[in-house]
Amino acid sequence: MERYDEHYINSVTALGDTHEVVTSQAVFTRNGIKLVEKGARINSAFRERLVQHKLLPPIDQCLTAANGVTQASLRDRAREILEAEPRFQLIRSALPGTERLLNAFYAMPLNAPLAFKLTVAREQRPGIYEHCVQTTLIALFLAIKNRFSDRDLATVAAAGMFHDIGELHIDPELLRAGRRLGALELRHVYAHPMTAYLILQEYPQFHPEISTAVFEHHERLDGSGYPRGLKGEEIGPIGQILMLAEAVTTLFGKSWRTHGASRLSVMLKMNRRKFNLELVDHMIGLLHGGEPEGLDSQGEVSAEAVVAQLDQLAEVFRNWHGAYQGCAVDTPKIAESPLVAFVDQRISGLERALLETGFHPDELASLTAGVEEDALALAEMQLMARESRWQVSDILNEVRRRWTELEADATARAFVESWIQRTEALLQG
Repeated sequence: MERYDEHYINSVTALGDTHEVVTSQAVFTRNGIKLVEKGARINSAFRERLVQHKLLPPIDQCLTAANGVTQASLRDRAREILEAEPRFQLIRSALPGTERLLNAFYAMPLNAPLAFKLTVAREQRPGIYEHCVQTTLIALFLAIKNRFSDRDLATVAAAGMFHDIGELHIDPELLRAGRRLGALELRHVYAHPMTAYLILQEYPQFHPEISTAVFEHHERLDGSGYPRGLKGEEIGPIGQILMLAEAVTTLFGKSWRTHGASRLSVMLKMNRRKFNLELVDHMIGLLHGGEPEGLDSQGEVSAEAVVAQLDQLAEVFRNWHGAYQGCAVDTPKIAESPLVAFVDQRISGLERALLETGFHPDELASLTAGVEEDALALAEMQLMARESRWQVSDILNEVRRRWTELEADATARAFVESWIQRTEALLQG
């Protein structure tokens, strides 16, 4: 039997086990059959009944929850983060005051269905909820630095809070840290900006300005993002803010306690072609404005370990260029295919990024010569190598996303798949 929106319904009905969740109107199937009366208390007992049908109206429009999310509660949570989280105290130090930033949460548009959805996130998927609040804080900082009006700050706040609501409709297992995803699973994850866009476009006050920015939050200025591969000015100003804020928040969460601002600073320097330069400069200025003591310890970094990582990275480049050059001589038709040209463009772009941060791709293995005892220099090289590895992984994922779009014939696809397999084996070694 077909099941509809199972993962979100799981969260909704589980919320009803711990909070009062009541139908504000009757729930029907798309065929007009009434499933639940108005005024019913929803809990896990309703789960099977609800997942077996496409619901009309959408479930968020039919339910209310006690102690739900409000603009005031969002503002209060944002204030708590600014005061308690060391990495967000940088924002407090960088602004003349935080009231404009916090008031944007209070002024943002929020209707009952979307307030319910944020309540589900807060109670059942707190990782998504906290990520959205933190992303919104950084997005608002960037918008204030770019002199946005109070009205536009409220719009940025809404876009930030709703940017990942599409993830509420994905199997939580697919979002678990460290989980390796297959091609079909990746497509589910990559669809979440579209899911959020479709939800928001149902409400005129959120469409098209907020919905479009949400749709764009994983795009990149160089066209390497998803889901549409937009470039440059095809991405709106709020979308450009959101995509940098989202990337910064994710990196903050992953590495702040081990690397402080260092890894983020390296990432920003290596990704100037992907993000708005003015916004990147605002973030670098924020990071250089001061780092909390004790949070940027790299631990022991050996020259041998760094050399091994740099050798591995250099081998990735050598493997591609060797394969591509051989292909250009022996089978030029394959080398000229859109898929192979696309991979070559992305690898060349990563090499340019390394050059722009002072690391020559052809000289990676010799970078540690003379600095074997310089812990800070070794730590910076290690961060650069790690960021480059992550970017290689991003290239592999992007290629998989675009198999169909790039219309690769069997020989070109086999050529690239062979390189991907060698590269993955190298990165896992």
